Amino acid sequence: MEIIFQKMCPPLLKFNNVASNSMNNRFDYTNDFSKILELSFYHEFFSDNNFVDLELIPDGETNALIQNYNLIQRKKGNTFFFFKNNNSNLSSLVFSGAVRLNFILKFNDPLFLNISDIPFKFQQKFILEPSKAEKGRLHPQTYVDETLVKPYDENGIIGEISIEINQNNEFFGYEEKENTMEYLKYFARFNSRTVKFRYNFYFSGKKNDFGNFFIYDENTNDKYNDFYQRTLENGMLVNSFVLPEEIKMNESYTHKLYLKKEDEFNKSFSKYLSHPLPKNLKYEVEKKTFYLENFIKIN
Repeated sequence: MEIIFQKMCPPLLKFNNVASNSMNNRFDYTNDFSKILELSFYHEFFSDNNFVDLELIPDGETNALIQNYNLIQRKKGNTFFFFKNNNSNLSSLVFSGAVRLNFILKFNDPLFLNISDIPFKFQQKFILEPSKAEKGRLHPQTYVDETLVKPYDENGIIGEISIEINQNNEFFGYEEKENTMEYLKYFARFNSRTVKFRYNFYFSGKKNDFGNFFIYDENTNDKYNDFYQRTLENGMLVNSFVLPEEIKMNESYTHKLYLKKEDEFNKSFSKYLSHPLPKNLKYEVEKKTFYLENFIKIN
């Protein structure tokens, strides 16, 4: 018998199979799969808030339990689903009692550390468990934060999730022939990092007179000319400008900034300033500020 899951898994899945013997006696049987658990993940950086680039890996004990209980794990978008086979003997009292599921949450986005409002370091793990503060939430505060961080011996960042199910024998080990139950639903939400935009301008030649340049904000009609010179680690001299407001990192921004020049001979000079990319993040300890940087060459 072959079971095929469509991309969209409903709470109750039925797979009908028909078989006949040599006497042409026909019989039908149905495999029912009920959803028992749903884990969803969100991140404020993404426009739709859905955190998709993740893996949910059962630990050894949980993996054995999933196989012994004939459970099925599937993923769609930012959500992981777990189904049980209603045709199995899981209603037997042998399966009664609470069951603990432990998972490793693997972050596959290489820029997860940059975009997330978490301690700016590797070798850390988040301990995620159901919170009493809000039903279904896997952390006490609105977002996963540094209070949940523990040291991690290996390089990288992971999450550890621990959930207890079947506390009232709602999924396994119930005596009634028919058992009506509601699946469990949990979620975790990550906040995006707060930064300042910093634009760094450099000339293609030796010229480095920045006296007549200014930044124009098309949305607010504000003008800025508070540039300052600094030398980068590679020895390059740049004229830098920091947008005053603090900004939460996002996939897209509404800012429309232009570099312009007060020049009676070249009044048409206008250069659109693209938004800095998440990979260009720098933390300055002295100022305790994260800068999202962009580097612009002026011909």
